[in-house]
Amino acid sequence: MSIFTVDVFSGSADSIVTDPHAQGVIIKATQGNNYVNPKCNHQWDLAGQNGKLRGLYHYAGGGDPVKEAQYFLANIRNYIGKALLAIDWEEKQNSAWGNTNWVRQFVDEVHRQTNIWPIIYVQESALNQVANCANDCGLWVAKYPYNWNTWTVPNMKVSSGAFATITGWQFTCGDMDRSIFYLDANGWNRLANPNGSSSKPSEPDEPDKPDEPSKPDNPDKPKPTPQEEMYRQIVEEYGYDTETGIYGKGYSHDNGKTFVVQDTAYGRKYRQQDADSLWKLLKPMVEAFIKGKEGGKADGTD
Repeated sequence: MSIFTVDVFSGSADSIVTDPHAQGVIIKATQGNNYVNPKCNHQWDLAGQNGKLRGLYHYAGGGDPVKEAQYFLANIRNYIGKALLAIDWEEKQNSAWGNTNWVRQFVDEVHRQTNIWPIIYVQESALNQVANCANDCGLWVAKYPYNWNTWTVPNMKVSSGAFATITGWQFTCGDMDRSIFYLDANGWNRLANPNGSSSKPSEPDEPDKPDEPSKPDNPDKPKPTPQEEMYRQIVEEYGYDTETGIYGKGYSHDNGKTFVVQDTAYGRKYRQQDADSLWKLLKPMVEAFIKGKEGGKADGTD
């Protein structure tokens, strides 16, 4: 038995969450110890409304692994026992990349608080960095052919490294991240809830949902104002443009609410606001050039 899944983040279109090919959706919840996916609740609810198995993942920022684990758990508290948990170990935006003990410390803290072992997402070439977790955690390995954007699983060998088996395999990246998990719904739910009942961390404070972030490394710090939230920016991530629906690499100035794609498979895309911003810089030079030309003609030096 196997399950097809997609994984999504703040820039993912709702159509990916509801894609009928996928029986499961794994949602980015947090990153580092200061970012919460602002669409996490929406994507969680949408996946549930469409009958999907659900998971939540933390993107490693490379800070203190114990604090990042605590931050992740504090912000998904209401979903623990209902979601398969995962740690996303990638090189990009990860200051601890290459550290072979970082993920070990992260999963140990999650297990200490919940009795759940998160699965580990990692590219095949970096399996050695998480090898010391092989006896406890499931493996979600990434390897895919270039430009493979289909639900047909490619015919290629994928290593499990020190892990006895592969739990999940991400076999595409581009228009969407597609994975196949080698288990059934019961297996998925056992990974999500090995105790058979809701497992919640032991800390007494309980935030409402993932978009109400807490700060375990500085609990007395006040929550950011709406103005401060505007400056929690996303840079050079992939997603769907909220205006055009085009997929590509882009940015968000408002924590994911608006996602602007610049680089696409069809070249760089520009908006009117890009032209307006550029014109502010060019206008004085153009006016000076025109004035110079007119002056030249008047005195006969042109």
